Amino acid sequence: MKITGNRINPLAFTSAAIAGLMLSTAAWAGEASPASITVTGSGSVSVAPDMAIIYSRVQTQQEDAQKALAENSEAMRAIIQVLKEAGIQEKDLQTSGFSVSTVRSNERYNSDNPKPPKVIGYRVSNGLRIALTDVSTLGATLDKLVANGSNDIGNIQFVVSDPEKHLDAAREDAVKDARRKAELYAHSVGGKLGSVMRVSEAQMGYNPGPELMMARSAEFASAPPIQTGEETLSASITITYQLAE
Repeated sequence: MKITGNRINPLAFTSAAIAGLMLSTAAWAGEASPASITVTGSGSVSVAPDMAIIYSRVQTQQEDAQKALAENSEAMRAIIQVLKEAGIQEKDLQTSGFSVSTVRSNERYNSDNPKPPKVIGYRVSNGLRIALTDVSTLGATLDKLVANGSNDIGNIQFVVSDPEKHLDAAREDAVKDARRKAELYAHSVGGKLGSVMRVSEAQMGYNPGPELMMARSAEFASAPPIQTGEETLSASITITYQLAE
């Protein structure tokens, strides 16, 4: 582009602008993304749970807080001892919640009776999380808990201890499902699948199956029958394929 004095040559400026536009167009065309198709596939596998989680609690109530604590501690020590004798390792036993609270009378607190209800006792609650690595012992374990002082059992969960070991089969099914969908869509638009451009796996979380709830202060004449059923492990894969003509 030539400049004469302080003036720009209009013809030279027009030629340069056209050349720049052609260069930008060519660069844009070179960076165009190839046609592609993105699909999500899913797969699942059913696995029998190999572990059970039990939440057991001992609740005691006495007029004196020390007596309530002593009674509670004695029952909890007996429970832990019985569980260890049954083969449950110490690493599978964990305290889950401990509290001491007051127990008040049922008197109503209102304008006619301005005094708050009297403290008539103290309640101590001590919980224990128990991981059973042998689900076949669940019924017998529940029987032992109740027989040795546990009066609040619930939130029993059946889990798969190592879900990753089984998830690969679900992942393979997810890839096959994604491929099937992609081929169907590609055929519908008159094309065919090319190479894989991108693969991503959805964040997977394993949630144990429905909880088995048990009533408080239950009394068993014998070990209760327990059915573990199966857990479903799922995988989800998103794949982007190049779409060829």
